[in-house]
Amino acid sequence: MKKRTIWIWIIVVAAVGLWAGQAFLTFYRDSAEFVVSGIVEADDIHVGSKVGGRVLRVVAREGQMVKGNDPLVVLEPNEINASFAEAQAMLRQAEARLSELMAGYRTEEIDQAEASMKQFQAELDQLLAGPRPQEMEQARAEWLAAKAQHENAQRFQQRMKDLVGRQLVAQQEYDDAMAKAEEFEQKTKSAKERYDLLLAGTRKEEIARAQQRLAEAAAKLRQLRGGYRKEEIAQARAGAEMARARVQLLKTRLEETVVRSPVDALVEVLDLQPGDLVEPGKPVATLIRTGQLWVRAYLSEDRLGQVQPGLKVKVRVDSFPGRTFAGAVRRLHRRAEFTPRNVQTREERVLQVFQTDIDVEDPEGVLRPGMNADVTISKRK
Repeated sequence: MKKRTIWIWIIVVAAVGLWAGQAFLTFYRDSAEFVVSGIVEADDIHVGSKVGGRVLRVVAREGQMVKGNDPLVVLEPNEINASFAEAQAMLRQAEARLSELMAGYRTEEIDQAEASMKQFQAELDQLLAGPRPQEMEQARAEWLAAKAQHENAQRFQQRMKDLVGRQLVAQQEYDDAMAKAEEFEQKTKSAKERYDLLLAGTRKEEIARAQQRLAEAAAKLRQLRGGYRKEEIAQARAGAEMARARVQLLKTRLEETVVRSPVDALVEVLDLQPGDLVEPGKPVATLIRTGQLWVRAYLSEDRLGQVQPGLKVKVRVDSFPGRTFAGAVRRLHRRAEFTPRNVQTREERVLQVFQTDIDVEDPEGVLRPGMNADVTISKRK
């Protein structure tokens, strides 16, 4: 009888305990807030150079706090500096050529072309008009005068020949008279040919050549007055833009010889010495972004409806047990997973959870990545 009574009491106590546990669990879940555990995290930043090269100077050191845009590593810039100077010179040349084409031809060139055209026009007019009567009379007079001189020289030569035959004058005097006669003979022929040409008038071939010279001069003048062609200007402008783009490219490559911190951060890894070779695009340092810490926590499935991005939370860490840090839910991951073994939560490890990222305000910079954190979340109303 006593044993039966004992077993009855044991069953009653167990039932009451089960009811109390369920009541406590219900009260806990329905309370105004609940707590999830997580770990303080910081974003890693891997910085490097797009161009690579030989290390000239290592500015920062591991464990050092750096500001945004602070230099970390400086690479040798000599080759890029030379290419940059060459590109700048080519840009100045291209811009000067474009300015020349835009301004057009110089006034002096146009005036010279106009003068040449007038000269060729005058020559053509002269050829078309033919010789003037005065010129023809003068040419006839010159021919007759040369003819008379030639005849006189021939008679004088004949007298010298007779005197030489009688040995009254020296042979040299006869030779001089003969040379003089031949000279006047040539002058007479030249004067006669010039007179005949004037009588015949200007040849068609000469007029055609003069017309061609005039047409070329007129085309040259039109070209100078019209300026350079649009195609030439467009080509020069494209050349200037290409040169300007190359200068900008090399300027960017030159800036890449100094590896800088993109944000305020802690230098975690920087293992370089002057003289080391750095490959393009490979990280040379690892930074920890301490200014924007966050907590990686895991939320059970039955709590999803109580949390949304932007919800304000409270964060506590073991290092500062009496202190609370303000935070806000940044993101709820879409895919469920099992709770990682290194995260201690209040729920069973076998339950599926959703990773939740929570931004933490740490104006004094006392938090450190890797700290265990408890996040108190108030239910969303």
